[in-house]
Amino acid sequence: MSNRIMDFIEKSNKVLLFFAAIFVIIVVGKNVLEDIMRKDYSPPTVQVIKSDDTKAIERKVKLEKQYVGLINDVHIFEITSDRVVQEQPYSSSAERIVISSSFGLSENAVNLMFTKIGEQRKLLFEKNALIVEFSPSRDKQTQYDKMLSKNIYSVAKYDSNNDGFLNHHDKKELLVSEYDGSNLTPVMDDIKGYEVVDNDLVLIYSASDTDTLYFIFNIRTGELQKLDTAW
Repeated sequence: MSNRIMDFIEKSNKVLLFFAAIFVIIVVGKNVLEDIMRKDYSPPTVQVIKSDDTKAIERKVKLEKQYVGLINDVHIFEITSDRVVQEQPYSSSAERIVISSSFGLSENAVNLMFTKIGEQRKLLFEKNALIVEFSPSRDKQTQYDKMLSKNIYSVAKYDSNNDGFLNHHDKKELLVSEYDGSNLTPVMDDIKGYEVVDNDLVLIYSASDTDTLYFIFNIRTGELQKLDTAW
């Protein structure tokens, strides 16, 4: 009888140890998975606030100005924000100024300010939009950069996928302007991206339901032509 009790206790301990090990594995695995998800997850950059959301509009949108760089005689500042109120004009009062030596834009840049000494500043957009990519004009060709007679912008204006944010997943528009931000001109809607392939030549790629479409845009002439890349 005593041996049976001892065997029962020994088997019970083994079963308890087994379930305890399973529990530890589940807890550790859950924590590891959460850490991985936190590292891989990149939150959207600019939250979209609909214009009919009165309470959201009353909450002040935080805007910041940051120095981007100099093109000829024009100093460029970026306007950054964590939120965008769609269909509401940009207010020119920013909360603070940050100076940076980099000519790249922040991930939450929603406007550009162009200003010359002794002249009134000019905003690129009347209404804020996310600037996904920006290629400034360049007078000279270098080993790494081609000549560009105009500035190029890839811009997400609307939350096309309705996830509540403006980011690179939304439909983007390609626009160009003079070096000082004037004469802003739309080139193509619903693009995936672009690449400067030669002096004043831009490769634009867009997507159809079944394939990726490619176009060549001549900045100097304004000519947009589709490339035949069908299978």
